[in-house]
Amino acid sequence: MKSNSLVGALAVLAVFGVCLFAVHFLLARAIPVCAAEGIYEAHIFLFGLTAAVVLVLKFIFRKMTEKQGLFGYAFMASSLIKMALAVVFLIPIIKSDADYRIAYVIQFFILYFAYLIMEVVLVAKLLKQQDSQKQEKLQQENK
Repeated sequence: MKSNSLVGALAVLAVFGVCLFAVHFLLARAIPVCAAEGIYEAHIFLFGLTAAVVLVLKFIFRKMTEKQGLFGYAFMASSLIKMALAVVFLIPIIKSDADYRIAYVIQFFILYFAYLIMEVVLVAKLLKQQDSQKQEKLQQENK
């Protein structure tokens, strides 16, 4: 991601999402247990949710350059909201009498944690970039 680019972060996330979907699709073809009905909608839901969280966090990060301690709270709040929305998304599946609901929930949470890991990686890159920019600025001021 060059220069805090939103497009770069979303491109990385899109490539990750497409690769994750392809792997899941191929596994569902090879192993019938992985073919829970409607699970591909979960990919769209989780991708959209993760993209929204990354966009909001990048916006907050730009606005809070001087109060970096609050960024951690923003990340935790976004993770909590994302988790609550995931549970709301799963309620109809959990309450249904479908045979595939256990497989669906397991696959959903595997996808959820995969997207969460990617979110953490993108946010860590953002923080690392900001830290290196601050160090460069301090070095220039000391010269």
